[in-house]
Amino acid sequence: MAEEKHDSFPAPGTFVIGMVFFTLFVLFYFLNWKWLSMIWIVG
Repeated sequence: MAEEKHDSFPAPGTFVIGMVFFTLFVLFYFLNWKWLSMIWIVG
């Protein structure tokens, strides 16, 4: 019984798409807080 060795990451495309969506989520999260702070003046 021979063992298979996988030297590369099993799903690089899925990982890249996931990182793109995560980055966009974080970017828009902070941008929305900034835009909200400009519109909704408290104090």
